[in-house]
Amino acid sequence: MNVMSRKMKVSEDTTLLWAKVFSEDKSAPIWFQVIVTGWFFATYIEFPAVTAVRYLLVVALLGVIALKSAIVLPNVVRVWPLFVMPAFAFSSILWSPYPSEALKQGVYFILTPLFIITIISVLDARRAMRCLMFAGWMAAFMVLAKFSSIDSGGPYPSKNYVALQMNFMMLFSLAAALNKKELLWIRLAALPFIPMGALFVVLANSATNLVLGGVGIMGLIALRLLWVDIGRIKNARSLLLLTGIVFVFSILTVALAMPGEDFMGEVLNALGKDSTFSGRKVIWAAGRVVQDQHPIFGTGLSGFWQPDNGAAQSINFYDYKPYGTALTFHNSYMEVRVHLGYIGWVLYIGTWIWQGQRAIRNWLTSHDLEASALLMLLLLVFITTFTESTPWGVFNTPVNIMILASTAALSSNRRKFEGYVPVRVSETKVQTSR
Repeated sequence: MNVMSRKMKVSEDTTLLWAKVFSEDKSAPIWFQVIVTGWFFATYIEFPAVTAVRYLLVVALLGVIALKSAIVLPNVVRVWPLFVMPAFAFSSILWSPYPSEALKQGVYFILTPLFIITIISVLDARRAMRCLMFAGWMAAFMVLAKFSSIDSGGPYPSKNYVALQMNFMMLFSLAAALNKKELLWIRLAALPFIPMGALFVVLANSATNLVLGGVGIMGLIALRLLWVDIGRIKNARSLLLLTGIVFVFSILTVALAMPGEDFMGEVLNALGKDSTFSGRKVIWAAGRVVQDQHPIFGTGLSGFWQPDNGAAQSINFYDYKPYGTALTFHNSYMEVRVHLGYIGWVLYIGTWIWQGQRAIRNWLTSHDLEASALLMLLLLVFITTFTESTPWGVFNTPVNIMILASTAALSSNRRKFEGYVPVRVSETKVQTSR
């Protein structure tokens, strides 16, 4: 139980304290975990009536914020940097050519971090990750139902997206299976979803996600063995960090000493890709033109990918997409530059720096696998920012992981306000004689 107080002098030797009494809130109601799982599922995959379900869940989560405001609102204040870019994005209704759509999108940008903070304020990191894993399992069954079309996306709009989502499902399942503190039945239930997710990623034939999946699996196992288990030995973590830094600098030294080698080209050839990154360079070139036309503030939210935008439809034409397709630039930084200009771009990078240092600090101080798993997943999401636009968006799994990784430490500070207690303190004067 924690006590915070204010002093009030009532006499020369007596002080009255009105103490705020807090207790640690360990409640994790099942009904709320069901809501959270439903929310993650509704942002994990599209399904019939998904829009109506999302609106119902939005109302439910707003109700939870009202009920748990004493816990949620202080945490919102603690992580205020997460709301700087969404606030600027919301203000783009002033210059977006589609203000009504920009207004809706701006509200979504604010609600996205608000809901994750609410979830991590009421649940701990392990339960939040568990709910996200359950959502991934349900999505996996929907992918299984369209097994024959996985290489074209299955229930998702593209093969890259189905591979990315199934990668997350697989890695959350692996983290649960490796976590000694997780419930035994959940660890056992997670086992079959690991090879299932790996199979889906392979069948999707997404080279980027094959690499990410392999790195994620090896990284999680290494973190469990080295950081969580061996790291409990005194001074072992400091030695591991030092070894890791030396290893990275050794690799960089070798690479810089061989300027004639095209390492990137060799990697792309091994993955069956070319130097255009599957045509992404053409889209990026078109994006740079739009950036130069709107350098400071951008086009505003919902200001580019529109059927009546000639530049957007030209990109669709050269990328062999149907007229009116809401395409992306396949790069989060270009997406934010186009829509929010240099200002939004700086805020987005600043948000990433803030999230990264928060996740690293939590990882360095935590002895649980949750912090290690979230840091690894955050790293994978960061890598995808260079080839996908989903990390700059709303109501999707990569963004949920980003915010969850940077706010997970809040779950260790959950307190329940019990009320005020008067405490009378008397001061005793001690006289000494010589």
